[in-house]
Amino acid sequence: MGQEFPESELVRKTFTLRQMDLPPQVLDTKRSLVRWFALSFGLLSEKESRSTILDVLDALFALQLGKKSSPTTGQLLQHLKGAGKKIDEKLLRYHLKRLIDVGLLERRKGRLSFVVDPHAEKGDIVAGFKHNIGAPVQESVQRISLALGKIKEKYAK
Repeated sequence: MGQEFPESELVRKTFTLRQMDLPPQVLDTKRSLVRWFALSFGLLSEKESRSTILDVLDALFALQLGKKSSPTTGQLLQHLKGAGKKIDEKLLRYHLKRLIDVGLLERRKGRLSFVVDPHAEKGDIVAGFKHNIGAPVQESVQRISLALGKIKEKYAK
């Protein structure tokens, strides 16, 4: 039998990105923008009707962008309850862990915030996304392209 390849040791992060149209009507409301973002970034599946992740994202955007606050988990939970969203703390922690694991959110000294680009303005979530998500995706595309080139060479012999 052949030697096992330790793939799991090589995986640093997993992204699900969907190439999606961005119709003008999506730009009209916060909710439609958050839903489009969650779907395109793989946080929501195409046929998913549950909206908890949307409520969590909406609360994070409202607190960080609207109120310039980096909330604790407890403050986020209070914000959600104050907005009439019924979410249990365990489920909230699950969604926060997903957002942290994918590299969209970080926790510093117990406070949550969207990831930043160390070379951009504080609070620039677009630059943070490009730095922490876009750059690694581009790096992956380059490595896959290199591997495909080598595959082409090896099979052409």
